[in-house]
Amino acid sequence: MRELDTSAPIAKRTIWTRLMAVDRRIIFLAVALSVALPLIYPIGLPVKTANESRAYFKEMDQLNAGDVIMFSFDYEPDTMAELDPMSLTTWRHAFRKDLKIIALTMYAGGTGVAERIMRQVAGEYGKVYGEDYIFLGYNPDWSGTMLRLGESIKATYPTDQYGTPSESFPILQHVDRYGHIKLLVSVSASALSEYWAIWAGGKYGQRMISGNTAVQAVLIYPYFQTDQISGFLGGLKGAAEYESLVGIKGEGTRGMDAQSTAHALMVLFILLGNVGYVMNRRRRTQ
Repeated sequence: MRELDTSAPIAKRTIWTRLMAVDRRIIFLAVALSVALPLIYPIGLPVKTANESRAYFKEMDQLNAGDVIMFSFDYEPDTMAELDPMSLTTWRHAFRKDLKIIALTMYAGGTGVAERIMRQVAGEYGKVYGEDYIFLGYNPDWSGTMLRLGESIKATYPTDQYGTPSESFPILQHVDRYGHIKLLVSVSASALSEYWAIWAGGKYGQRMISGNTAVQAVLIYPYFQTDQISGFLGGLKGAAEYESLVGIKGEGTRGMDAQSTAHALMVLFILLGNVGYVMNRRRRTQ
């Protein structure tokens, strides 16, 4: 394939030739800005919501003040960029509606993720630990934990993450099994959402929704279509859709803005390069 001769004097190069020889440093700078600026100053590009995202929102929004939900942080720091926006918006949505949250994690690395989310959102809404929310922590036997929670939460977790007896917290005074929980939420980077659907949903009839990475989301559709999972969010796009339904411009919206502008810019560069090539070739044949 013949390479473009960029050594020709600038005066002899046409605009079409220039389009084919844009300095790569200009391209890198433009892409960097297209990603960075929307993250700092969200654009709020229109988001078309999918059925599964609307179903997730509906399950949360139809709950009443005082209802208790269980939230499982089933992911670790490596997927925070994709899943944190879902967790943040779900907790904000819950506290807006004055719901109570029982939090736990099936990953050892999920404890730090959970604590950061809880501190941030509880601080925003002035919620009190032990009354409005509680963190039961990590339990290594995830399948056994999912099953035992259907019999007794306090027996499964005698203490919270920090060693305080579970029975001493007001939030757990009248809540001790799945039947006392209005909704289960699993935000997961693995198959744990599916296992929640099998063990908590299949055995105990617990209604649940989930948030999943884009790669994992394709495996959740069969559970959604059969109502084993009543709604789910797929990847950063799902997080942005949920934020738009709740009325929040959060990390998901900023992430999709950055992703969309970067993709649009790359398509523009490809189009300009092809236009330059076609016009330059036509000019040579004349």
